[in-house]
Amino acid sequence: MTRKRENLLILTLTLVSFVLGTTEYVIVGVLKEIETYMKVSLAAAGALVSGFAIAYAIGTPFAVAFLAKIPRRNSILIGFAVVLALNVLTIFSTTFFSLMIIRIVSAVACGLTISLSISIASDAVNRERRGEAIAWILGGFSIANVLGVPLGTFIGQHLNWSMTFVVTACIGVMPFIFMFRILPRQTMTIAGSFSDQMALFLKPRILLACLIPVLGNSCIFVIFTYITPLLGQSMGIPAGWISAVLLIYGACSILSNWIGAKIAKGDFLPKLKWLFVIQAAIFLGLSFTVSHLWLGLAFLFLIGCLSSSMSAASQLYLFDVSGAIAPNSRPFASTLLPVAANVGIALGSGVGGLAVDLGGVEWVPPVAVVLALLAFVITVVCQRSIQLKPEEAVSPKLDYSIPSTH
Repeated sequence: MTRKRENLLILTLTLVSFVLGTTEYVIVGVLKEIETYMKVSLAAAGALVSGFAIAYAIGTPFAVAFLAKIPRRNSILIGFAVVLALNVLTIFSTTFFSLMIIRIVSAVACGLTISLSISIASDAVNRERRGEAIAWILGGFSIANVLGVPLGTFIGQHLNWSMTFVVTACIGVMPFIFMFRILPRQTMTIAGSFSDQMALFLKPRILLACLIPVLGNSCIFVIFTYITPLLGQSMGIPAGWISAVLLIYGACSILSNWIGAKIAKGDFLPKLKWLFVIQAAIFLGLSFTVSHLWLGLAFLFLIGCLSSSMSAASQLYLFDVSGAIAPNSRPFASTLLPVAANVGIALGSGVGGLAVDLGGVEWVPPVAVVLALLAFVITVVCQRSIQLKPEEAVSPKLDYSIPSTH
């Protein structure tokens, strides 16, 4: 595949991940509107975040394995089309239960789509560009924070919360067309069986490695899930300005992907270890300044600057660990980060909801401190207990790479 075609593929999949990220994250900007419309508590509305994440984590491996024998071009198009269709159907959700069902099915389709995006990009580009490609694709989620979440919040506050998802679906039509045109017509199926997929989740060292993105994401999303009440209730920001603050936070999160690409180069585990220490210190700062407008915002924006910085390195590490410990399951390794990340999102939003119920939204930042320190401990344990040989850490591409149409 030529470099130009690699760039087009990466751009297309980044646009796809932007829509997926908006679908997943935008709900945090309209939680208050859903709370009011559905007549449920804020913590119950927050369950839409954790429910999505749990469905994503559980359903993604099964969806990828179920469609393993279908060419990946067809599978990713099907998955993305389902996401767009369900976003439109959200407008017909009149009960909390129906909305939760739509979110659960949408979560599985999102997990399938992003897993195949990572798999396709990792196999198609030159090896030295793997980290860059994955960082860009995952960066689509950060762009969703910059543009999608603030735009969706604005729409939800001024029109209707369900229109947020309809607009997201309309935006998704363009990357769907791009993907239809740019993906090779003759993509190979995933080599491996359902048992190979499940073997990834039966290896203790792989599960240990998965705890890095689980805890790394949980410490971010314990904050992000309740960012709107933090801004409004704790910092006293007027509702009309919350979208602007989310826009700045999202811009900071784009920087986090650039930082993540730097972390993913070379020996990344030591960098990840100290990243979590820095995050814990920032969360601690927010704990003491959450009721102060400008200091609180400063720490919140610092959180955004590091929000996605561990993702690319975590995915590369999971690829390498899977290749070394369960080589037959490596084709399915692209599901590990989305699954682990969403377990982390569910953990973060769930623990955050418990903290809100017990002590109020001000208890959320101290919980993030604990989760970040746990991520540091797990990274240290992985660094000492999972030793990859040089040839394992740079294993050659397998035979399921995507053939070029040229």
